[in-house]
Amino acid sequence: MAPNLTIYNKLIADFTPNTAKYVFKGIAEFAVHPPTVVTGDTYESGVGVPEAYRQQGSLFPELDGVHINIFNISKINSEVRGGKSPRIKRLSEYIGESYFDYLAGLPDLVLLMDESHRYRACAGVRAINELKPI
Repeated sequence: MAPNLTIYNKLIADFTPNTAKYVFKGIAEFAVHPPTVVTGDTYESGVGVPEAYRQQGSLFPELDGVHINIFNISKINSEVRGGKSPRIKRLSEYIGESYFDYLAGLPDLVLLMDESHRYRACAGVRAINELKPI
């Protein structure tokens, strides 16, 4: 979880293979099968949802293993014009529920917060608690 766009972009680079500050250098399993990085810009494609959740005819049958979701807190707790809920909380055709609900339902969701002292605002804390991380 990132508190702003600067750190959000930094985290994406840090978890992208073959970048200068890649955090998984030296982990053999990830050299062969790198984790799938899902961002606030790519989750709607269904890239972060394992095959069992997707409808038949998936375009991404190769997905398995570790998924790293990188989001900016504002993408989760922001209100959209017209009173609609944020996109991540809207129904996804790929999985039959919102991506937010999918994440909140994972039994092994771990949440890492870069610059965690910046999440003390009520909306940010509420969004994090709604995800129910272990």
